[in-house]
Amino acid sequence: MIMTKNEFLDKLRSALAGLPQEEIEKTIDYYCEIIDDAIEDGEDEQSVIGRMGIEDIVEKIINETPIRKFVKEDVRRRNLSTSFIILLILGSPIWFPVLTALVTVAFSLYIVIWTLVAVLFVVFAALAVSSVAMLIMSPLLIIARPIKAMFAFGSALVCAGAAVFMFYLSVWSAKLTVKFTLLMIRSIKNNFIKRSDAR
Repeated sequence: MIMTKNEFLDKLRSALAGLPQEEIEKTIDYYCEIIDDAIEDGEDEQSVIGRMGIEDIVEKIINETPIRKFVKEDVRRRNLSTSFIILLILGSPIWFPVLTALVTVAFSLYIVIWTLVAVLFVVFAALAVSSVAMLIMSPLLIIARPIKAMFAFGSALVCAGAAVFMFYLSVWSAKLTVKFTLLMIRSIKNNFIKRSDAR
């Protein structure tokens, strides 16, 4: 779809509605300057705008903006009435412990997930150390106890194979947990943007 500079900037502004106003203005000014500079260099307005994807810009800005800015802007835009604030204060003995419990449970589950990832890395390290220790021990036993030496060498190979498997499993688990964390942060930020669009 062909857009003019003003149409592009208006769409970008509405897509960033959940952000603080100063952040929106800074972003609009930045992309306005990029378009103007490209036009001054002899490029066509349509081709400059055609290169810029609003979704990509919004995603980049959402990822770079801390959650606290979204929360602060959301609270500022709500314009809470005095009666609502009084009800909030009076109801705090009920909702605050419940909210605290929910946050604590969610945080505890998150810590447990990272603990499991750490345990996988510890198991990998233990298997790797065991493999090296048995490889060192097997030549020392070869003369006195050849059967034990063969057993130690076989065990070293098994531990080495298991260590390689555990290493890949540990790295995969860590990457998956990081992706899950980023996805949760992204969905929370998107929720603020959607709520802002609905208003």
